[in-house]
Amino acid sequence: MRALAPLGVLIAVAACRGTAAPPLTHEAYVWQRAWTGPVREAVAQAPAQLGGLRVLALELGADAAPAWPAVDAAALAAAHRPVTAVVRLDGSRPIADLSLAALDDHLAAWRAAGVAVVGIEIDHDCATAGLADYARWLRRARPPGVRWSITALPTWAGEPALASVADAVDELVVQVHAIRAPTIFDPVAARAGLARFAAAVPGHALRVALPTYAVAVGGAIERADPREVAGFVRELERAPIDGVTGVVWFRLPVATDLAAWPAATLRAVITGAPLDGAVATRLVAAGPGLYDIVIANGGALDAPWPALRMSGAIAAVDLVGGYVRRGDRFTPPARVVRPGAEIVVGWIRGQELHVDAP
Repeated sequence: MRALAPLGVLIAVAACRGTAAPPLTHEAYVWQRAWTGPVREAVAQAPAQLGGLRVLALELGADAAPAWPAVDAAALAAAHRPVTAVVRLDGSRPIADLSLAALDDHLAAWRAAGVAVVGIEIDHDCATAGLADYARWLRRARPPGVRWSITALPTWAGEPALASVADAVDELVVQVHAIRAPTIFDPVAARAGLARFAAAVPGHALRVALPTYAVAVGGAIERADPREVAGFVRELERAPIDGVTGVVWFRLPVATDLAAWPAATLRAVITGAPLDGAVATRLVAAGPGLYDIVIANGGALDAPWPALRMSGAIAAVDLVGGYVRRGDRFTPPARVVRPGAEIVVGWIRGQELHVDAP
């Protein structure tokens, strides 16, 4: 018979379970200015793990002219997610007399189309010296009836005026990517910066903004590594930071946005699924004795095009895209297959044909 645990142990275990942090929530920014067909499709078919979308609704640059992205409200409504409208303010723009009244008509049109607008977020890279003025404006501009959020920078931690900024809003989204060029994301620095910020505003609701993108820096490509970012998320799940309730991803995957992760990668990072590529090859009938040669990536990361070997009674074969033939083998070009992608790389004619990736 198994011995009973002491009562004190049971009480301690129950207390720990009672105070366990709830699962992190996940949302994503939609940051496109032009809503093309692929953007509309990506929004309407956003990954199920995303509980909300944060949509760029208005940009106010250094000059007075506002820029209104061509948001497709019908596609946004089809996503069936809560939506936060984001206003991007240039860091050099004075905000003391800035009014958001023009945004009301746009949000009314979104609501009329069926969009569930639940909040407004201000994305303003405010200089630390201007935080007190920013707090006064946030209190004055606060909209009624919706969640009032801002994008915040870890460098604000330690500034006396940060408390006033935090008190003026319902939520702060702490951006821990692209803080120090050329690095997009450093998980150690991100954790330290987020923890320091949270400690500076105890009791306030926080989310963390994480990257999914790549940028060109000095002729090289700097990428947000899915494995590094996933490790950060897993650590945040294992060892929560007080006040941090969720992640906002920058940005929503779009099929034509090759600088950002595809949807399969984002899903794997959120759920903790394996992060690898998995390329398979197959023949697809295209006519009598004629077959297309197809490669497909069923994994969560980009994978290199595979070397191929043909066998059977081959009458003719032709591969495209940079494959080089050496006997019955074909050496691949230095290209990748994105997760979820299928590519026809050639054709083959004959009988009892096979293709494999040795």
